Amino acid sequence: MPKRATLPGTDILPDDILPVETSQAESDSLALRAFFYDFCFSSANPNLSRGFLSGLERHAYHLGPKSDLVKACQAVSFAIHGKPLNRPALVHKASIFNQKLLGSLAKTLEDPACANAVETKCIAMLLGLYQMTIGDETNRGNHDAHAKGLAALLQIGLSPVDILGIIQPDDMSSQNSSFQSKKVFGVFSVPALGNLNSLLLTLDSLWTWSEAMLDERDIIALKSECLTLDQRLVEWKTTRAAEFQPITIRNVSHGHGSYEIAVGCWPGKVDTYLDLYVAGIWNLFRTARLLLIALVIKCSNALKEIIDFEDYIGTANNIVQDMIASIPYHLADNLHVFISQAETNGEISDPGKFLGGLLLMHPLYIVSELPFISGDVREYMRKCLAWIGTNMGFGQATLLAKVREYHILMQVASSMINDSPHAMQTPGINNDFLISGCMLVWSGFLN
Repeated sequence: MPKRATLPGTDILPDDILPVETSQAESDSLALRAFFYDFCFSSANPNLSRGFLSGLERHAYHLGPKSDLVKACQAVSFAIHGKPLNRPALVHKASIFNQKLLGSLAKTLEDPACANAVETKCIAMLLGLYQMTIGDETNRGNHDAHAKGLAALLQIGLSPVDILGIIQPDDMSSQNSSFQSKKVFGVFSVPALGNLNSLLLTLDSLWTWSEAMLDERDIIALKSECLTLDQRLVEWKTTRAAEFQPITIRNVSHGHGSYEIAVGCWPGKVDTYLDLYVAGIWNLFRTARLLLIALVIKCSNALKEIIDFEDYIGTANNIVQDMIASIPYHLADNLHVFISQAETNGEISDPGKFLGGLLLMHPLYIVSELPFISGDVREYMRKCLAWIGTNMGFGQATLLAKVREYHILMQVASSMINDSPHAMQTPGINNDFLISGCMLVWSGFLN
């Protein structure tokens, strides 16, 4: 369906209805196919990639069009397409599906055998994704509740690192979706990734350590461990197979400030990847190194060290430039067409698969919040988040783009109401909000 726009020469919007030749059943079928296109793909090389929700399409067709799994896919699809297309009827239909699914899921969870089924876990993940779609700067959505439910079903903690190695069935498309042949694998159980899971678990341990009350000796030891881990991460990067590495296909030039740089047109290189799984893993790696640098700087400040942070900041900016180079790959429908027109046509006009925006959201937000990254880069990250929210329908991306601006406005408003800083509350972003969102996204790599 085309985007609903005002009639020529007026400010009147046409009726938000289906074309006369399209029935509700056909609309539902198209929504399901759109979901599979936007979010599901299988790996062409299991040694390099896991794909994303790779078994879902087959499993959904096996269960049939009236199954809860199909309805969950359609709920996400109607919401995520209805918002950019300015079609509130589709968004409303998604909300009806969601409400019915919540009741059905509650009943399913009462039966331990059904609760353990693969489709139940997938539905919990999809309902969380739906919440990440409908949320915005005034209503964060309730994805964290679904993340907690999914974590309980998977019998893991509420953290992305808990997905690094868990029990799953061999095949989601098995006729009996309860656990039969079991094996341990996780998001990074791909030969090309080597020991990345171990490195990320170490980072998680160091971050947890940093949040404790530490004396000077502990802080010195923590900083030393951080520097050692960073060296191991650098080694991991340089030892990846050539086919897993990003490939630079173009350099974009632009002479304007960040406020005028269109999404996807940041000056510098543009990279392509084997697939979105590989691109997502690289940005996860980059985010991990940036957080590690933040931890090293935190330790140095706590120790009141008089050192020049330029080396750290230079490394961080190089890492961010690599992330920026991945943005067109994540967001453009046809990367080669986009870069051939980038310097004349401006920002991306044809959005790609919505999975690309989903995988970018949290890395972009984390970079936008790091104080040692230059202000123009952080502003560009927020611009990309806003673009994802507008063009790909992820309300959470809109929230992440505007949360700083919204927080400031709420502080001003609060000061005007009884001079109380607690008179109004900002829906700010905390660690639990981000962690639960990341966990939902990463869980898609398991299927």
